[in-house]
Order: sequence, then structure tokens, then C-alpha cells
Amino acid sequence: MFKGVDHVVVAVKDLDAAVGRYETIFGQAVSERREAPAAGMKMAFFRFPESFVELVSNIDETGPIAKRLAERGEGVHLIAMKVDDIDKAVAELREKGVRLVGDPGPGNPVKGQVFVHPSETGGVLTQIVQG
Repeated sequence: MFKGVDHVVVAVKDLDAAVGRYETIFGQAVSERREAPAAGMKMAFFRFPESFVELVSNIDETGPIAKRLAERGEGVHLIAMKVDDIDKAVAELREKGVRLVGDPGPGNPVKGQVFVHPSETGGVLTQIVQG
């Protein structure tokens, strides 16, 4: 069902400082930067041939990244896994009794984001992406 890792999201307190560290570590410049004001976050992407690393930080003290940083500090926020057919993957996970977040329910196509609840994976939020 899973084809591999699509991307990893790392929550950081200072995006500019983290970009500098990761550019040194990866030996390449950041590929892209974006902001999502509605979600209260800003992002920087390091793209590779088969995957990418996304650094995320909060714009203000609202939103999921601000909450994550306040509760757990910096670190891996989520791992996104690729599947060929997201509706089929969600149905299979439901059959296995896996707790999901964002599941539209049986008979409904997945339109938004679906995650395996962190309680299922030892605390790691796992996103399911079609690709």
C-alpha cells in the first residue's frame, strides 16, 4: 500500500536560522519559501529527486505549529507517506482498525488531508498523500 516517504516536516522556532543550518548540512540552497497566513505558518522546502524536507515555523502564536512548538519544542512534526490510491489506502487502514484523523468516513472520497493518528505510530503524525 505505501510506496515510500514523500516528505518529512520539521517544526523549528526560527525558520531563517534553521534554513541556514540545513543549507550547510544538505550542501544546497533552500528550494522554495512560502507562507500560509490562514494556518499561521511559514515554510521552507529542500527538494530532492524523490522527496523533500519541509521546515515549518509559526507566524504568530496561533495555529498548529505554534501549539506543537509550545508543547513539544522543535523536531519532526510529521512524516508523509506516498500511496497510489488514497481512498483505497484509507479503506484498508479502516479495515485494520487504524485510527485516522481527517477520515471522511466510508463511502466518501478523501478531499482533504488524512493522517494516521500519532497514538498508532508511537507519537509520529503520519500523513497519507497520493502520488
